[in-house]
Amino acid sequence: MGVYIFTPEDLVRYGSATEEELEVLKNAILSKKDILVVGSSRSGKTKLVEALMHYIPDNWKVAVITAYGEFKPFKPNIVVIDTQFDSQPLERRTSDVISRIKALNPDYVVIDTIHTIDVSRVFRELIDDYAFIVTSLALTSDIKDEVRHWLRISGETFDKFDIVVELRRDFRTGRKSINRIYEVKNGELRLVI
Repeated sequence: MGVYIFTPEDLVRYGSATEEELEVLKNAILSKKDILVVGSSRSGKTKLVEALMHYIPDNWKVAVITAYGEFKPFKPNIVVIDTQFDSQPLERRTSDVISRIKALNPDYVVIDTIHTIDVSRVFRELIDDYAFIVTSLALTSDIKDEVRHWLRISGETFDKFDIVVELRRDFRTGRKSINRIYEVKNGELRLVI
């Protein structure tokens, strides 16, 4: 049995996103905006990113940084750089990932909530050169502070993101959906939808 990859249409069908929300995100992707997807554990961050990757043109290269085989390359233009805790020091693993990204020279870099490399270093070295889609935990309503904590990034690095997608999970029903979409402007989150 294979793994099913959600499409944008699936997100609308199951009430996880509206067509209007997806149009905002599609335009952001096609403009190569830096996108941050945040939410609690099991809120649908990876599923949303998989669905959004359907909007990335087939002639664009995508590097997906993940851990322990969590992300499946479901399109030929996706290259997965899988990481894991091993005998190498953190800085060495991080250097290897940065080198592989540079060698691939992708149009987008996707980082799916990982702690096996120094994500803040990846951003410091590459965020001005590549478009990013990144997932992060956010367990309180202070999104900026949560992302800074979980990804260990500075406020200056956070402010380089263009779009923040906040997900929510209804713990009574299990329903996962987009709660809000923000633009990052002058260090502030401004509601888009």
